Amino acid sequence: YAFLVTENRTLANDIFIPRDKLKGGKKNTVFEDELMDTQSELIALTLNMVGKAEDKIFAYCSIEAKSQMFNVFFELDGKIKTLNEMGIAPFRAMELLRTGTHGLDKIKEVCAKYNYPTPTEIKMIYDVKTKKLNVAYQYKEICSAKTNIGAGEVFMNWVTDKKNEST
Repeated sequence: YAFLVTENRTLANDIFIPRDKLKGGKKNTVFEDELMDTQSELIALTLNMVGKAEDKIFAYCSIEAKSQMFNVFFELDGKIKTLNEMGIAPFRAMELLRTGTHGLDKIKEVCAKYNYPTPTEIKMIYDVKTKKLNVAYQYKEICSAKTNIGAGEVFMNWVTDKKNEST
């Protein structure tokens, strides 16, 4: 378990990689720094595309063997809102989702470069006010024919859970 802060101290990040998943990875902070930079780029992309001062950004990343998906939702004034509910123009929303999904390739590259396993799921919560980024990772297969659940369903379940928590 590690707590990292970027050089410019604008984003903080909790990282947890189970010891049994390290598989001989290099034990230095370069991997964590590169991974955090890549995650921070996804949050920055979202902030730039949305252009509104949300309270929190929730970013979902699914990186499975045969599929990838990136999607986001927000907390604004204590209410959970999807991209559609934020009034984002459809072409901008699609550009954000497409660019974010392509950004997941960089996460795979960073993990491969340092001989770390690629997470199958990443859930990021960025607090806009405190500039703190909390991240949760999964390494087991989540979205596949075997599990009979898709990434979109997992994402919508997370949105629903957060909406229920906020009411």
